[in-house]
Amino acid sequence: MTVAAAGARDRWRSWLTGSIVTLVCIGFAWSFLDLGESARSLSAMGGWAWVNVIGLSLLMAMLRAMRVALVARVQPIAPLVKASFLHGAANAVLPARMGEAVLPLALARYGGFDLLRAVGLLIIVRIGDLVALAGIGLTLIALLDVAHLHPALRVLLAAAGIVLVFAVGTVPFLVRLAGRVAPALVSTAAARIAAAGAHLTLASKGGLVASTLAIWFVLALAAQISVNAAGLDTGFPAVWLACVAASFAFALPLNGIASIGPFEAAFVGVLAAAGAPAEAALTAAIHLHLSALIAAGLVAVAAFMFPARQTDRSLCH
Repeated sequence: MTVAAAGARDRWRSWLTGSIVTLVCIGFAWSFLDLGESARSLSAMGGWAWVNVIGLSLLMAMLRAMRVALVARVQPIAPLVKASFLHGAANAVLPARMGEAVLPLALARYGGFDLLRAVGLLIIVRIGDLVALAGIGLTLIALLDVAHLHPALRVLLAAAGIVLVFAVGTVPFLVRLAGRVAPALVSTAAARIAAAGAHLTLASKGGLVASTLAIWFVLALAAQISVNAAGLDTGFPAVWLACVAASFAFALPLNGIASIGPFEAAFVGVLAAAGAPAEAALTAAIHLHLSALIAAGLVAVAAFMFPARQTDRSLCH
């Protein structure tokens, strides 16, 4: 079997698996929730809720592009923004995390990046996202006391969460360290991947922490608007925790088409645990997800407005 044929087979397998996951989640929702009520509530939502959440989703795309430019530290930034926009749009719709490959490929094509160094940049931002989400989640669990933990344990969880959030700034160093200790067989490739974080200053690492935290804070703000528009009065910490759970579900390798299903299940699960009616929570989750998909489409169109000029290759290798 040729490489092209194997790739096509894997893509079809991912789409089939994603379709099954989405259909299974819809089936469970159909069995246990009143989807008609959620649909009626969704259709009754005001236009400003859609505008605000789509606007905040677009702001998230801009923050992600700024973070890529911050880590890449090359000029001009237009090709970097183009690559980040294409990456975000692909991630929003493709199953099985196939969209992750778009960022390094687009950086190589439009920004003149060495492909493996672009992979290193992707690793930095994605590990940073997961570490930040874990830190935010631990801190919110401690604040909300959803598990009725001992006070000392709550303090410990909150402290661990705060440390994890600031640890995002150490991710470039850890990637470089992994490149240095890689086995000789892959040392050349590992060194090229690790080079993505070799030039970051302390200020750049602080910017990486701040931009990552800002991205997930903006998502929580968007979710709060969706929750309020669905008629819920759930507090911001619980809404942010629901976003953390939904984002982890979004990051699962086994996922639905456009993450439809697991995203909503995680979001609804947390809000229901916080006392919200499941149907209203589902309305908010669908509103947030649909708004994000609309924003992804707008971002994809905007990506083609940016020039495909290549950056100075001397800075990219």
